Amino acid sequence: MRYLGLRDTDIREAPEEIGNIQFLQTLDLRANPICDLPLNIVKLRHLTSLCFDGFAREPDGIGSLTRLEHLAYVLIDCASVCILEELGILTELRVLCSIFCDGWNDKLVGLLHKLQKIQRLSIDVCMNNVRKNMGGLDAWVAPRHLVALDTEKICWFSSLPAWMTNPSHVPNLRSLSIAVREIRQADVETLGRLPALRDLQLQVDHEELGIRGVVLVIGSAGSFACLVCCGLWGFVGPAVFRRGAMPRLRTLRSRFSVREAIAVAGAGDDGLDLGLGSLPSLQEVNVSLDCEGASEEEVNELKAALRRATKIHPNHPSISIDGGTCDAC
Repeated sequence: MRYLGLRDTDIREAPEEIGNIQFLQTLDLRANPICDLPLNIVKLRHLTSLCFDGFAREPDGIGSLTRLEHLAYVLIDCASVCILEELGILTELRVLCSIFCDGWNDKLVGLLHKLQKIQRLSIDVCMNNVRKNMGGLDAWVAPRHLVALDTEKICWFSSLPAWMTNPSHVPNLRSLSIAVREIRQADVETLGRLPALRDLQLQVDHEELGIRGVVLVIGSAGSFACLVCCGLWGFVGPAVFRRGAMPRLRTLRSRFSVREAIAVAGAGDDGLDLGLGSLPSLQEVNVSLDCEGASEEEVNELKAALRRATKIHPNHPSISIDGGTCDAC
C-alpha cells in the first residue's frame, strides 16, 4: 500500500497498525479529532506526505522520515519545541504548515535556512496573544522556487525583505500573506513587479507608528499583472487605484479610516474616488471601516460613495461594508 486516506472519518485515534505499512508514501488523517499520532509512525521511512490537523501531536523521532516532502500541520509549543531541530533534518520538505501555541522561538529562522527546497510555507498561531511576542523574519532569505508564503498571523518583517525587492529571485511566487512594520510607496511598486503573484494579503503597522495621511497609490501600468485577490490591512488611509494596475483583480478586501478617506476626498476635485472603476475585472469588494473620530454623517457619506462606485462599475461588483458604528452613534 502506497496511499492511505482516512480524512473526515471521525476517528479519534490513528490505528497503531499504520506503522506496519512499510512502503506507505501518503498518509492523510485530516478532519479527525486525533490528539496523538502513533509512536511507530516514525518507522514509515518511505513516507513523503503526512497530513493531519494542527492539534494532533507528532511523536518524537519525526526527523527519521527523511523522505518527507509535505508536512501539515506541525504543532509547536513549550512541550514540543525540540520538533524544530528534528524538522531541520527534513531537507526534502517542499510544503510545511505549522502552528505555534507559545511565543516566538529563535530557532525558527535557523530551521528555515535549512529548508532550501521549500515551496509552500505557512506559519500560524492558535492564541491571539502569541503574536505580540513574535520576532521578525528579516534574517531569512527565501529560496528561489518559493510558491506560497503565509506568515502574516505570526510575525512581522521590519520592512520589505531585500529578496522580495528582486522579482527575478522569486519568479514563481503566487501567494503572499505577510505583515510588514513599515512599507513605502516604492515597496508597493516593487511587489507589483512580482511576475506570478495572484494572491496578496498585506498587513502593515502604520497605526502603531502614528503615521497619518498615508495614501497608498497603485498606479503603475501593468503592475500586479496577474493578481486576482488582494487584501490591504493596517493602512490608515485607503488605497487609490489608477488605470492599468491590477487588470485581473476580482476580489478586493481592505480596512481604512473614515476620517482619512474623507481627507483624501477633500484633496480631490471629484469627492471620494478610490479608482474602483480602474479595475476592469473586479467582482467583489469587502471593506472594513475604522470609524474613530468620525460622525454618523461622515460614515454614511463614505458608505454611500463606496456603494455608488460599485453601482456605476461595468461589472456591478458585490460590496460588503463592516464597522459602520461611529463614535457619535
